[in-house]
Amino acid sequence: MLEKVLNKFGYYKKGSGNSYKEIRYLELGTPENNSERLLRLATDGHSWVQQRTKEDYQFIGAFFTIVLLIEYKLSQLLIGFDPEIESRMFGKKIEVYKDFLKAYQPEEGEDVGVYRNLISPLKDIKELRDAMAHDITKSKFAYKDIKHIANYVNKMRPDLFDGVKDCENEDDKSIVVLAIFGFVFAVEMAKLRMSIV
Repeated sequence: MLEKVLNKFGYYKKGSGNSYKEIRYLELGTPENNSERLLRLATDGHSWVQQRTKEDYQFIGAFFTIVLLIEYKLSQLLIGFDPEIESRMFGKKIEVYKDFLKAYQPEEGEDVGVYRNLISPLKDIKELRDAMAHDITKSKFAYKDIKHIANYVNKMRPDLFDGVKDCENEDDKSIVVLAIFGFVFAVEMAKLRMSIV
């Protein structure tokens, strides 16, 4: 009876089309066992966070700041092309960017290939972003994980890439390369935005 009433007011719908396993329940144990289990369940995963160093948090913060800036620049370019772009996930924004480039009519002498060359590094950034955002155990990535991005930066701005060799460690190199890519990306997005409404 309660199910019918709740269903009538939209609070409960059985058979929503999703397929889940049945919830299995445990019998409660002694108060001591229950307290120990509650503490263990509440702190599950905390050890990875507690083991992080100040440098880990600085790396994570710098990485996500660069990614968010890149995503913002991409959204600003695409907002007129796809009014829903801001609500889309990063991967979908890259797909919309590819569609934008297919529809874009370059000015005389403008090479659209320059803008297409951004797609591979963007996909690499998306993969890193997804790995960092969805795996609590991951607080860093290796410099080798951004080799496509590093190659792009070296090709487009060898003057800036030259300074990467002065970085003290792999983490610093990774963040510096990503920051340079973010700068180059911002310039390329601004160039595209110059000729569109």
